[in-house]
Amino acid sequence: MKYTIKHGAIAACQYVTLPNGETLAVSDSPDEPNLKHLPLEVRAAVNRQFGVIFSLPYGMRQAFIDESIPFDVEVTA
Repeated sequence: MKYTIKHGAIAACQYVTLPNGETLAVSDSPDEPNLKHLPLEVRAAVNRQFGVIFSLPYGMRQAFIDESIPFDVEVTA
């Protein structure tokens, strides 16, 4: 199953497109309810992206978001 991850307009938001075409907004909150229901591989990819964006100096974050390309995560059952 393929999940697509892309950044939102701000650093604290990403969008995950599910295999059925539905899109979920996911925040960087530790209590994010949408993240808890995703497969481990997808959660890891989302958290990695948050780690990358927040490790950048503040002034570089928007450029990273603007230039980021959505990517797919394949999950095997």
